[in-house]
Amino acid sequence: MMIELGRAKRQAIQPICADSRDVLLRGAAEGAIGRVWVPHLTNPSYCLVVVGDFAYLLGLPPKGGKALDLKGQIFESAQQAFLYPQDERWADWIEEQFADRQRIVTRYALKKDEHHFDLDRLRGYLSAVPKGVRIRRIDRRLYHMAMKEEWSRDLCSNFDTAEHFLECAFGYVALKGRELIAGCSCYGVSEGMMEIEVDTRKDWRRKGLALACSAAFLLECLEKGLTPNWDAVNLQSVGLAEKLGYVFEKEYQVYRLKEMEER
Repeated sequence: MMIELGRAKRQAIQPICADSRDVLLRGAAEGAIGRVWVPHLTNPSYCLVVVGDFAYLLGLPPKGGKALDLKGQIFESAQQAFLYPQDERWADWIEEQFADRQRIVTRYALKKDEHHFDLDRLRGYLSAVPKGVRIRRIDRRLYHMAMKEEWSRDLCSNFDTAEHFLECAFGYVALKGRELIAGCSCYGVSEGMMEIEVDTRKDWRRKGLALACSAAFLLECLEKGLTPNWDAVNLQSVGLAEKLGYVFEKEYQVYRLKEMEER
């Protein structure tokens, strides 16, 4: 049976993920976000880390009953997540344990280099929004507005409360009247780095709102010396990132469980 670590006890997994530069994984290890499970509290040999739609498997893959425990925890806590194996051993473990119940999917990494951003261009995106649309920094009220709707929930959902979000993160949304219609926000945070989440309500897409909100977010990151990480789920997201100044780095593969996709 897997044991969940509270935020104050996450130091137990830091040796396992010490070399990682992944924002979400580091943030979870630091106790800022996410959930973590280990087989035992002292010097665990492996762990499962879940932050929103991302799950990480690190350490030495277990066998026998321990493998069944971990597999059960993945089904319970990470069935809808992208599964990130730390290395080829974990990739083999996923393929063996889940057999025809998993498939490989492609994601896209973009370079983290502030020198590629054009501040004037970002300011131009910020100002070029449809008439009547306002770009606002997320406050307590806007946090709760974002959490109320399915399409916008991921803008804030990795932070338990408005206070938690405002203490650790920030973001920007587009408003039309009193309606929230788009946003760019911090999906996860680690010291000096932020993972970006961008969402637009379906009826307001392709109107420059994602560009405007993202530009506002990037301008604040650059002003504060923070590294804004953009990891894309599809080529449309890559295109948006490149408009903002990101440079494509590589494709890479992760896993998803088929049960989630069949729902």
